[in-house]
Amino acid sequence: MSLSGKSVAILTGPDYEDLELHYTLLRFKEEGADVKVVAPVKGTYKGKRGLSIVPDLTIDEALTKDFDILIIPGGWASDRLRRDSRVMEFVKRYGQKGAIIGAICHGSQLLISAKLLSKKKVTCVSGIKDDVINAGAIFIDAPVVVDGNIITSRVPDDLPSFCKTIIEEASRLRGN
Repeated sequence: MSLSGKSVAILTGPDYEDLELHYTLLRFKEEGADVKVVAPVKGTYKGKRGLSIVPDLTIDEALTKDFDILIIPGGWASDRLRRDSRVMEFVKRYGQKGAIIGAICHGSQLLISAKLLSKKKVTCVSGIKDDVINAGAIFIDAPVVVDGNIITSRVPDDLPSFCKTIIEEASRLRGN
């Protein structure tokens, strides 16, 4: 299994969850993916715990690209990102085309705002459990939940299962 030949977009914004971004970034690069960090504007973004990152692409630049996988880390960035219509257009596009979307922790807030959770089985951090249920999702308290193209996890401790599952699903879809 590998992500060789796959392109991955990881969304970020102010106060992202450090591990959920940096762990997936490194793990997917390790698997051979072309990984791009995408943010509303250029500049340095600081995580909740002090790490920082400079995005590769702005959301406007990313809207012109085609990615195989979209990753939405959590943290407080999720609530800010869902207020940006360009980010929501980006997330909706990948939901509609059936690309793999991985959301962890508060990342499902973007899936809620993109209206991608109706009748989907998902997990998330406990703080937004009621929100995903109110969006029409079926909440399951598990380290990782797969429902079609949507793959969700709860918290940073779930990152190994989250990444492994995304790699497996991408490999399965490719027929490896």
